[in-house]
Amino acid sequence: MLLLSRARPVAFKHRLSPRRWLQTVSDPLRILFCGSDLMSCKSLCALHRELGPGRLVESLEVMVLPPGRVGRGGKELREVTCKTVAEGLKLPIHQRGTFTGWEVPAGTNLIVVVSFGLFVPPRILRSVKYGGVNVHPSFLPDLRGPAPIHRAMLRGDSHLGVSLQTLHESRFDHGVVLAQTPAPGLMIQDCIGGVMSMAAEEGAQMLVRGLRQGLHVPPHRDAGWKGVELEGQTLMHAPKVTKADSQIDWARWTTVGDFHRHLRVFGSVWTHVVSSMGQIRRLILRHVQRVPEDEDPVGIEGTICFQQDGADGATRRDMTARVDRNSGNCAVRLGSGGVWLRFDSAKMEGKNWQDAAQALGPLLSGGVGREKGGSAARG
Repeated sequence: MLLLSRARPVAFKHRLSPRRWLQTVSDPLRILFCGSDLMSCKSLCALHRELGPGRLVESLEVMVLPPGRVGRGGKELREVTCKTVAEGLKLPIHQRGTFTGWEVPAGTNLIVVVSFGLFVPPRILRSVKYGGVNVHPSFLPDLRGPAPIHRAMLRGDSHLGVSLQTLHESRFDHGVVLAQTPAPGLMIQDCIGGVMSMAAEEGAQMLVRGLRQGLHVPPHRDAGWKGVELEGQTLMHAPKVTKADSQIDWARWTTVGDFHRHLRVFGSVWTHVVSSMGQIRRLILRHVQRVPEDEDPVGIEGTICFQQDGADGATRRDMTARVDRNSGNCAVRLGSGGVWLRFDSAKMEGKNWQDAAQALGPLLSGGVGREKGGSAARG
């Protein structure tokens, strides 16, 4: 038996919610870990560092999903990252796409799930002494679902948090919150890869601290502060992101910040452009800058027709644009009298990356005449 103490948060740099002093007795942990991606791997490695006789973790086995199809046409099979890490740690691996007809390894007393993708059924949870716990990268109950980090960044959140919760027997992300990052949370200052790495590290540390404190041992006490703050409000779900989420919404993206949020998550954004002959091509952008208010963008002015696909069909918008062949840039005005955005490069479907002026210049309608902006506009 292990004697675990639930300490006050000051011992852990205020990362866990305040608790009264108490002692909890736990059996040595024999864990079945279920995971897939970077978030999973950080927690798996943290548990592996606690593995050994007389330590927090007595045994550790890993369950991963079968390889998924990737690439054009789904011709390539790729193993999940967690399997590669587990192999490197020389841990027993169970590769399955379902829990049906399967029993957990003998002696298992806790299931740990981090970014796995499969729902753990009640039969499995009830077959182990301590049920299951999960690391979720959001301030639960806010942003339940498979893509909380992406959705937090797209929403424009300045901070995010991590929650350690029990596994619910019937719904994803509805367990008891055992620990939660204190307010205001972790500052979002990076693109998606850096933010996910930061959240993964926070989650791994929270998981180990929580297990050391015996938070997995019933009775479970709710330590979630965000639920109290959001009481009575409509909660936002965090569904998976798709290619449609990186499509430019010309009606709603009215500031450069809207573009930057999506670029930090996806790396690039896209739209359709329509030529004067009615040909529709896909256009990808990866660098967007706001033209300063005191600067009048230089270039031949005209309009470019952009098309946005939606559930109710396609919508076309003629946007004022200025193409500067000297610098290679193209500036597009958001709405009537709105801000100017400057693109320095673009990729037209079927072509390589080009200067934005080279890619978008041929699409400029009504652009014959005197160059506008800068000294040309003042001359």
